[in-house]
Amino acid sequence: MKEITDTFFSKLKEQSFTIVVMIGIIWYQGRMMEERVAYWQKLYETQKAYIEQTTKEDKAILLERVKDLTDQREKYIEDLLIQKNK
Repeated sequence: MKEITDTFFSKLKEQSFTIVVMIGIIWYQGRMMEERVAYWQKLYETQKAYIEQTTKEDKAILLERVKDLTDQREKYIEDLLIQKNK
């Protein structure tokens, strides 16, 4: 049993640099992934806010247009009724 543990620890000592490098690479990749996710999340939130703002503006424009057309129709009908009553 002692021979197995001695062999294990000797191999561990031999490979310790490789293990440390691999852990460093894994940590670095994780960090880069977090930054990428944060970047895309920020981009998504910005795009979502832009879409909501333009939708709100377009809705206001359309409602104003509907109001104008309704007013024009009412004025036209009113003018027709005035002409008819003459």
